[in-house]
Amino acid sequence: MPKHKPIKFQSTLEPTIINQIKELIRENKKAKTIFNATLALVAMGGILTFGPIAPGVLTGLTNFLAGKKKEKYETYRQIWRSFNDLKKKGDLEFIREKDDYLVYRFSEKGKEKLKKLVLDELIVKTPKKWDKKWRLVVFDIPESKRKAREALRKKLKDMKFYQCQKSVWIHPFPCMEEIEFIKNVFNIKPFVKLFLVEEMTDGKVLHHFISQIKKILI
Repeated sequence: MPKHKPIKFQSTLEPTIINQIKELIRENKKAKTIFNATLALVAMGGILTFGPIAPGVLTGLTNFLAGKKKEKYETYRQIWRSFNDLKKKGDLEFIREKDDYLVYRFSEKGKEKLKKLVLDELIVKTPKKWDKKWRLVVFDIPESKRKAREALRKKLKDMKFYQCQKSVWIHPFPCMEEIEFIKNVFNIKPFVKLFLVEEMTDGKVLHHFISQIKKILI
């Protein structure tokens, strides 16, 4: 591998996006690829460096260097290749050289690619214990944002929300950060509200979620 100054990544992403990326990499097996690990490394403001023997240090993603020395080195090489691919495609931009590091960050194009990655894999996680409250998502999105409105409906359905009315969707488990992330991605924050409901009297809603709720109540 050619000699290269270590890389430091500057994160300019919103906290909700960074939190979702951490969850994605930690819990979602589909997301645990070299390419996605590289995106996460950039997003979390990590460092990509190297040494004469050890394959390197990946701040925030050390779990990707588990295994034997040979396997670590190959993983390390692949992450460097992914980094170079992101540069060539314009997903990363060079900012400056500081303290013997080359500092990079996501370009606007790169940010959009990262958001799509997180959005595609976003789910509502099942908690270990249910707080017996319901999350009500209500929206009134203008016709000028029709595509965003339809994309929101599709994503809520993918995340197993129950549609009790055309613009009213329900889920029993915590999802505030996930909804905030979706609102930011689709640029519909003023038009979407999330309410916490203490009781649910709609039998259809209860029936829809009964199997999920039973698993954590037993």
